[in-house]
Amino acid sequence: MEGGAAITVDDARAGARVLNLLANPLHGRILRAHKAGPLRATELSEKTEWPAQTTLRAAVSKLRRFGLLERRQLAGMPYGVATELTPVGQEVLFVADMVERWLDKAPQGPIPADSDAAKGAVKALAAGWSSTMVRALALEPASLTELDRRIPEISYPSLERRLSRMRATRQVEPASVDGRGTPFEVTDWLRYSVAPLCAAGRCERRHMREETAPITPVEIEASFLLVLPIAPLPESASGTCILSVRPEAGEHGEENHSAAGVTVEVKDGVLVSCRPELPDEAPVWALGDPMAWLNAVIDGHHEGLRFGDTTPQLTADLVNGLHLALFGH
Repeated sequence: MEGGAAITVDDARAGARVLNLLANPLHGRILRAHKAGPLRATELSEKTEWPAQTTLRAAVSKLRRFGLLERRQLAGMPYGVATELTPVGQEVLFVADMVERWLDKAPQGPIPADSDAAKGAVKALAAGWSSTMVRALALEPASLTELDRRIPEISYPSLERRLSRMRATRQVEPASVDGRGTPFEVTDWLRYSVAPLCAAGRCERRHMREETAPITPVEIEASFLLVLPIAPLPESASGTCILSVRPEAGEHGEENHSAAGVTVEVKDGVLVSCRPELPDEAPVWALGDPMAWLNAVIDGHHEGLRFGDTTPQLTADLVNGLHLALFGH
């Protein structure tokens, strides 16, 4: 990477940095334009529908700074310079595809990826994710006053703006609960946003470890709490198990042995409960580090996970359900 930027409040959670990059529709257009190979400046202008040259140069410069594009000399042309995708850019392009797929599921109808509405939705998602508001609402409905108590590190006006944007983009909605002000709850559309968040988080861990936030229990719990209610399960799935993730090593490389995750109860293929707590002992469990879980959820590969119990069918069903809900066709 040619030089990243310091972690800010708006990308303080794993995955938010890449999402914020993709909130600018021009960045997505530039990456997709490079899909077929290197492009000279005039070719890029044409393929991105002739934006203002200063705007295009600034966007290309930012993508190069974050390591998504690089310059190359064209053979046989002394002054011929083109830009092309790096491996980071290739993976961010996959994230862009997941963002577009999520936008297609919007409750108000598909949102064009190259629109102001898409920009607003992605920025609202990234801001809600980084503020931990998504984690709080994934656990249970909450009013703005309750969110203010639970997230003291974010000011009340900032929380109000973020909640308003998430409501305006229909990622949260008022819950029908009386006596607690106006509580808000997550929509199913917000639950599906874990797909681009997972893709963005894996990209950052693979390519931007030094410049982006690590995966912590906050992201782990939020992801499970959001997706498990929409994960398809076979009718034969019944029982209680834990889904557990070993957080990444600490700031100085020390091992963190405190796992994070959820305890899940299922009956006849229906989720009964999902709680962000891990008992000291459990007969049925699945355990892995963040990358093992991301690979399992995104690609459907379970090799990096460890399963407890002599017949770990329930945990396998849950992992498959997570994959199908977010990345299945």
